[in-house]
Amino acid sequence: MNMKKSFLVLLSALMVMSLLIGCGNQSNETAPAAEDTTDTDTTEESVEVTEEAAAPSEEAAAGDEITIGVSFGQNVHPFFVAMQKGIEQACADNGITEVNILSADSSLETQNTQIENLVTMGCDVILLNPYDSEGVVNAVKNASDNGVAVFTMDVTCEGATAFVASNNREIGKMLADYVIKKLGGKGNIAIIDGITVSSLKDRTEGFMEQIATSDITVVAEQQTAHARDTALASAENILQANADIDAFVGVNENSGMAILSAATSANKTDMIITTVDATSENMVAIRDGKVAVGVSQDPYQMGYIAVEQAIKWHKGESVDAFIEVPVEYMDQSNVQEFIDREKGYGVEID
Repeated sequence: MNMKKSFLVLLSALMVMSLLIGCGNQSNETAPAAEDTTDTDTTEESVEVTEEAAAPSEEAAAGDEITIGVSFGQNVHPFFVAMQKGIEQACADNGITEVNILSADSSLETQNTQIENLVTMGCDVILLNPYDSEGVVNAVKNASDNGVAVFTMDVTCEGATAFVASNNREIGKMLADYVIKKLGGKGNIAIIDGITVSSLKDRTEGFMEQIATSDITVVAEQQTAHARDTALASAENILQANADIDAFVGVNENSGMAILSAATSANKTDMIITTVDATSENMVAIRDGKVAVGVSQDPYQMGYIAVEQAIKWHKGESVDAFIEVPVEYMDQSNVQEFIDREKGYGVEID
């Protein structure tokens, strides 16, 4: 019995040793394989995962759509009606559905609140037509500090990402060139201009610089072009005080139409009158021979181009600080072309 037990103990010991040796061999074979996997297979798998993560999912792509906010200083004027139509068409053409268009109704306080609200609403870009260039600076800075781009239209302000407009200094120069040519470089003129917004300020400066190259004398100047009623009062006062004016310059529709109204009341039919913008009143007055010339801007294209530039910025592409929209003279010989253009934009012409 003792020998049998001894044999069984020896047999058991041999079996345990065999198992231990087998486990030891399996561990030595597996370790190198694991090390190779870490150096090669795992690295390749990490690269594949990284590349897949970099590609946007359909959900992410949908969430990347641009959200646009718009604030007009006012939107009832035909100029801004056309600009809004341009914005709406550009959004439709580019599949933009998130657009919120507001009007400040000629209130600086309202516009500043609108800018702040558009930032809070999560707009990526704000298209802004400032009511007051200096008055909106803080609100624009706040928008920029929050990563919101501000594209100004027609009128700009400090801190804007980009400015889409006519070259207003060139508009002033064009008005001066026309007057110089028609008067043969000498005579007496008056002007109603403005400096409260950038567009009027630039036109005024461009006009004065160019008219100074002639022998024409500016006998009266009033900076009241920002509103029709103040421009009309100024025009009436100037005509009462100056009977010998050869030309009366308006640098926008308000001033041009106010001058026309005052001249009609004073029975001044032989005086050169200028205006700016392809609005219904301006174009009809030019067509009917009551106003000599106007400089046409294209507010529809300003709005359309502003949306295009906003999209570029949102995609990470560079945009110019100033995007110029061309201007042209309008007189009786070609004004019908501008009337037809504005009708094509959906603007009603009397």
